[in-house]
Amino acid sequence: MPRRLLLLCCLSCLLAATAWAGEFDCAKPPYGTPLAEVNDHDYFVKFLEKDGVSYYNFTGPCRLGVHERLAPVIVYGVVDGRLYDRIMRTEHDNIDIIRQVTTKLAGTPETETDGDWLVMSWDFPEKKMKMKLKYNNATKATKSAVYYEPLRPKNTEPEDSLGR
Repeated sequence: MPRRLLLLCCLSCLLAATAWAGEFDCAKPPYGTPLAEVNDHDYFVKFLEKDGVSYYNFTGPCRLGVHERLAPVIVYGVVDGRLYDRIMRTEHDNIDIIRQVTTKLAGTPETETDGDWLVMSWDFPEKKMKMKLKYNNATKATKSAVYYEPLRPKNTEPEDSLGR
């Protein structure tokens, strides 16, 4: 009897580990990874293809810090079948919170102004990643993108590629 119980426990653990292997972590997307490897449950729903990028809504479980204060619109881009970027839009955000969170997580950004938009950008060459956040001083809206530079299509800005 103990052998059967042990075998059953081992089998259960193996099945659980297999189920977790392809889970997608929206807080730490595995940029550069083939979408097929993180889409075991078909949570990614394609809605647009533009300029070499396929755009997907993620319909699975996702919880980010921003969800505690806002209702973000989050889209993932895929290039050549690999996860390329995450684009997020929010309305009525607070610039002080944005500065605190982004500086704490990503360090001091390069900043510039483009009309009503404050544009902050970070470069992480060791990870081949870039991040850009735009804050509209008039409307309090934000647009942000985190992207994997090796997959970036030429002459495109990720957060602007949806025409928003």
